[in-house]
Amino acid sequence: MTDDYTLVRDAQGGSHKAFEALVHKYQRQIANLIYLSMGNRDEVEDLVQEVFVRAYRSLPRFKFDASFFSWLYRIGLNLCIDEIRKKKIRRIVSLDFLTEDAIEHQRQEHSSALTSEGTLYDERKEIIRDALQQLSMEYRQVILLREYEDLTYEEIAKTLHITVQAVKSRLFRARAELKILLKDYFQEMV
Repeated sequence: MTDDYTLVRDAQGGSHKAFEALVHKYQRQIANLIYLSMGNRDEVEDLVQEVFVRAYRSLPRFKFDASFFSWLYRIGLNLCIDEIRKKKIRRIVSLDFLTEDAIEHQRQEHSSALTSEGTLYDERKEIIRDALQQLSMEYRQVILLREYEDLTYEEIAKTLHITVQAVKSRLFRARAELKILLKDYFQEMV
């Protein structure tokens, strides 16, 4: 498999196939970002397309000082922020997530739910997605990058252009807020 560096260089040189390979490689992750950020399935396809249009137009300015995914994620995140502003969506934000133990518990629940309780798992997923929608964008960002994209603190810091300490702080606060939002749901699980 060709690495991102080669694909980006080739795309910068005019190779449409190289850019298509980058789109194919990252379109699902960008779609997840948009869906979890915006909460509207109907908008996902159009916004994913817009992210890649913006990336294509900006590709000559990509400097290789960050990973391509981090750069692309930032474009997607900025687009989501723009869309939220356009719609004048105002969310009251006061959420933080679970402890690492609770996250691991949720992952274990996820595994068993897939095999024996598909419908219950879908319901849980929807409840968590709704809670994520109530988080501020800065908290939602770190949760998505850490828990859904499985990036390290350092990778998150580079992607969001913040310090590792800021990542840890936001992640702690985001988990605490989500824990509050999901307290009734997780009490039922115990």
